[in-house]
Amino acid sequence: MIGAEPVIEKHRWLSPVWLLPAIALLLAGGFLYQQWSNSGQLIRINFAQGNGILPGKTQLRYQGVAIGVVQELELAADGRKIAVLAKVDSRARPLIRKGSDFWLVSPKASLTEISGLDTLVSGNYINLQPGRENNPQEDEFDAIDGPPPGYQAQGRTLHLTADSLGSVGIGAKIYFRGLEVGSVINTRLGEENQNVILDLVIEPRFEHLIKTDTRFWNISGIKGSFSLEGVKVEAGSLTSILSGGIAFDSPKGSASAAKGQNFTLYKGLAEAARGERIQIQAGSLPIKGGMPILFEGIEIGRIDPIRLTQQGREVTALINPEQAFRMTGKSRLVWEALSLSPSGLKHADRLLAGPAIRLDYVAGERVHAMTLESQGQVGGILLTLQADDLAGLSEGAPLWFKGLQIGQVGPLSLDASGNARVALRVEEAHRALLNRARFYRASPLQIDASLAGIKVDTSPASAWLGGGIKLVQAPSGERIDRLYPSEELALLGSRNAKPERWLLRADQADGIGIGSPVLYLGLEAGRVKGLKADAKGVEIALEIDATYAPLLRQLPQFWKKAAIDGKIRLDGVQVKMGNLATLLRGAIEFDRLGTGRSSHQLFDSKEQAQTQVRTLTLVAESNPGLGVGSPIRYRGVDIGKIEQVLLAPSLGQVSFKAELDNQYADRFLQSGARFTLVQAKLGLGGVSHLDTLIKGAFIEASPGQGAGKERFSLSQSGPTGLALTLKSPSVSGISVGSPLLFRKLVVGSVTRVALARDGSEVLIDVSVDKEYAHLVRANSRFWNVSGVKADIGLTGGTIEVETVQSLLAGGIAFNTPEREMGPTVKGGHSYPLYSKAEKEWLEWSPRIQP
Repeated sequence: MIGAEPVIEKHRWLSPVWLLPAIALLLAGGFLYQQWSNSGQLIRINFAQGNGILPGKTQLRYQGVAIGVVQELELAADGRKIAVLAKVDSRARPLIRKGSDFWLVSPKASLTEISGLDTLVSGNYINLQPGRENNPQEDEFDAIDGPPPGYQAQGRTLHLTADSLGSVGIGAKIYFRGLEVGSVINTRLGEENQNVILDLVIEPRFEHLIKTDTRFWNISGIKGSFSLEGVKVEAGSLTSILSGGIAFDSPKGSASAAKGQNFTLYKGLAEAARGERIQIQAGSLPIKGGMPILFEGIEIGRIDPIRLTQQGREVTALINPEQAFRMTGKSRLVWEALSLSPSGLKHADRLLAGPAIRLDYVAGERVHAMTLESQGQVGGILLTLQADDLAGLSEGAPLWFKGLQIGQVGPLSLDASGNARVALRVEEAHRALLNRARFYRASPLQIDASLAGIKVDTSPASAWLGGGIKLVQAPSGERIDRLYPSEELALLGSRNAKPERWLLRADQADGIGIGSPVLYLGLEAGRVKGLKADAKGVEIALEIDATYAPLLRQLPQFWKKAAIDGKIRLDGVQVKMGNLATLLRGAIEFDRLGTGRSSHQLFDSKEQAQTQVRTLTLVAESNPGLGVGSPIRYRGVDIGKIEQVLLAPSLGQVSFKAELDNQYADRFLQSGARFTLVQAKLGLGGVSHLDTLIKGAFIEASPGQGAGKERFSLSQSGPTGLALTLKSPSVSGISVGSPLLFRKLVVGSVTRVALARDGSEVLIDVSVDKEYAHLVRANSRFWNVSGVKADIGLTGGTIEVETVQSLLAGGIAFNTPEREMGPTVKGGHSYPLYSKAEKEWLEWSPRIQP
């Protein structure tokens, strides 16, 4: 419209469109702030060296949680340290403050501890202990070598003051009666550098042991001194010897120590002066300060420094508080020093250690004063023993009971009839041991070997020079004042024992004659009194002396003791040699072997008498190389051996008489057991059991299940699996031992190749291993893979080889169709053997479950 007036509208100064850029700007700002807040803080840690620290891998941890990672390693500005740049998570930023400690954690093993083993899996890491909470934040630190003192320490903290540190250091263990109860966590100099202060931590469960009167002493290393009085040696445990240690006591009557109480660290137990003191009346004996007081060879106290008063010498001793109860009115202190006697040196151990004081403890009331007696003042109970001879004994030799000397041998004599007599003196304190007492010679070394094991009995060194006697208490009966050759005879001894007659049976006498000795543990215990031959062999009459007659009640075994006995067998050469007496007269030996074998049979050797066996017979068409001694094994363990190889009367078979150890016989003398010859095999198909070329063939046994049986056929091939027969127009490279393959893996072998009776074909018997028998089905196909298959023409050719083994020794392969595989087959099933496989057979890929 012409002439119309325009309409004017006013717009707002900000369009809504501008809200979109504003929102985008706010989001971008928030994102940047979030990235900045989560970016972490970069700190610098200066290490002496950078070994074991890897950028991007080594973590920074606090309380086992990763709070950062190493970013970079560089040389510090001073050129002496390695600066490690690590980025710390923003949430852990408040922990990075002044006074924080950083150290590298890596695997560490020492005599006192094993730590950092987790780094073997996770790698080394840097640990953090933050500084005080009110400290300002900081971004550069100097690393320390290890955890700071008291790091993660739990328990009570104590402070010890010492003149010097010695061999005690950080990590040294704190012991109470040999039990580890804490450790040293820090060492430092005291005020004005005049002493050393050690900070300890005691585990919470042992805090109650710290008493007001508790004393600590150093047990580190070995402390020793040498003087005219002797050698003084003090040593702690092996760990404390090598790495340092501190021990302390806990007096029962003392109150618990207040927190903050300081203690003194003494140089040793003697300096700590911990124990109970007693007065000692030493008379004129040359007693010296520091002399040990021993109980059963263990030091339980020491003589204090001697003080001279108007009344004379004042002698006191400090006794271990745990052993003070032994100081009774009935106990005695005896002077013990080196002395020379006809039997040699007495108390030879005192030669270097110097004189000592021996405590003979007898229970009674506690006393605080005792008298020191010389060795000659000691009385005792006198006994006289009868003996067969006095060889090896001397006056002054010790009398032992369970390794403790309780008396000594007195004068040795002969009575009017020429019988040997031995005088004994038993200490009064051990009178009760004479009830049911028996006495026997203390041999320096006695070894008793039987099926139950080996028992070794040794006497103390002092008995090796002058002989000695041991006392043993019989379970019942009265004391017998007789000296026996051995403990066993002593326990079996009887006052009314008389010589006994014993009969033996043997196939042959073999050098045994009237007067031949009968030996027990090398001692003559009797003799042969008569020989009589009859239809069953030889009857041998023995007379066993009264001392040894009680052994017959134990039904011992008897065997011939040959002067020289040599046997050459397939399992080695065995030579036995006796002494000259047995060479001239022959001998019989006996002992209780615990085998249960006859006590009236004379065995050819001790080995035969010891063995518990059962016999069996193996039969074969010929001897494949076995001989006397050829082992019978099961899973590589000998369980028996061949004893005889005989030709059957009909000359048609060879019999092998064998023995099996009784402990295994029940499992193998059953129906279904199998005995297979194992010998070396060499051929194109491979080699096996080469060790039998040197050691000889052996028989591998397999246990059976069924009725008892003692006669078996000796198989010359291993256990068979599924037996099949393959029919082929010709042998075509197949031989016994050729492999049977399934997917080019050996699952069996050829066991026999023979011509059919009518000559129309070749019959090949194969055995499929039991674990693969289920792969053979009614519709399986078998083909020959022996040698090389070649197809060459003008345009080229192909060459096929199944396996190297089939190339050398021939082979047969088979496969089973995926569909219509047919049922499983039983042993004896026959298949045609094709000259080659059809393409379809090679493509079969069945999955056959057992």
